[in-house]
Amino acid sequence: MTEAIDHTDLTPLRLFDTTPGNFSLVLGDHHFAEAADLFEAVGQEVSGYSWDAVAHTAVRIHAPELADRIGGFDPEAGMMCVYGKDEAALRELGLILSSAFHDRAKLAALIEATDPGDWD
Repeated sequence: MTEAIDHTDLTPLRLFDTTPGNFSLVLGDHHFAEAADLFEAVGQEVSGYSWDAVAHTAVRIHAPELADRIGGFDPEAGMMCVYGKDEAALRELGLILSSAFHDRAKLAALIEATDPGDWD
């Protein structure tokens, strides 16, 4: 059974306990339009894949120590998903992404810092 963990400070991302000891951090496409113009400004279409690229950039720039603690990334067109067994690591990444989501300058900086090879 998948259960959302109450972390309102991660909004609009959601953290789920998918199975005992496994967690997923998710951003759904119903929030994509709010930042579409920032992605389009660098020639990217907003999608789960583009948010995935930004999540990789956030780890690289703001929390490289999380790289070994995150299980993996599994985006789809309509959602960004990061998963793993370390709830604290996913929560920390969620806080970084949530902060950027709510601060257009921070999000624009992450988007601009994304390596061209990370865009899918």
